[in-house]
Amino acid sequence: MTITSLDDAAWDSPWRRRPVGEKVALSTALLLTSLCTPPMEASSWVSPVVGSGIWPGSLLAGIVSLIVILGPARIRRRVLWQAMAAPIVFLVIGAISVLISVGSSPEGTVWWHAGVFSIGPVSTAQAMSLMEHGICGTLTVMVLAVTTPMVDLLTWLRKFHIPDPLLEIASLTYRLIFVLLDTMVSASEAQRARLGNTPAGRFGGFNRRMNNTAALLGSVGIRAWTRANRLNDGLVNRGFESALVTLPVTRVGSARFKIIVVLVIAGLWAISWTTTGRMLR
Repeated sequence: MTITSLDDAAWDSPWRRRPVGEKVALSTALLLTSLCTPPMEASSWVSPVVGSGIWPGSLLAGIVSLIVILGPARIRRRVLWQAMAAPIVFLVIGAISVLISVGSSPEGTVWWHAGVFSIGPVSTAQAMSLMEHGICGTLTVMVLAVTTPMVDLLTWLRKFHIPDPLLEIASLTYRLIFVLLDTMVSASEAQRARLGNTPAGRFGGFNRRMNNTAALLGSVGIRAWTRANRLNDGLVNRGFESALVTLPVTRVGSARFKIIVVLVIAGLWAISWTTTGRMLR
């Protein structure tokens, strides 16, 4: 996966033609549902103080997000999986650190222990809760990320009178990311063409790899500085004073879409309330 995959998917998605506000509302509503709905009551194997580690509202919000992304938005499974891979790795690492407790635990409250390390029902429920909230919350954000190009989002934000310098910094940073990525890929290919990645020396060519990496980063840094100066000179020569405004594209909202979103979100909260007995966590 490249850094442009998400943006390419957003440009190709049929949901790109929907108003940005509708997609922001859907993603935000799903995210709030995932974060604010309560957990199920404690099961027989875990302390009632912690809960069962299962959050019906969060789980349903994640499932709805998955259906939206793979269904109406027509995002390929491979793109979604590659976009979720990095967050999942961070979540797994965090869940492991929560799962394994350090220190003494009361007798009969742990399933496994080795020295000062232990795993029990309480830490397991907390780790499950972390994984569920993390994955489902990320999926709700992906609803917006994989259906809305950054240029559309920045253009939409101008309606709220956000200061132009902030939007310009975000826009230029986003564009320069692709420039730096292209430069890094080209420089890396040039190094490999000169056998720069061939291991040589002790420790599998560790020193050589480190030298090549440092040279690559130094080259990219110099090119980034040069391009930034050239960009600044170009803007000054053109009399740039306020903002690089992108012409907005008028999109007509759908009353049917809004009604469906309201019904789905209301249904998620109703199911969460009937299964947990509470409205909020």
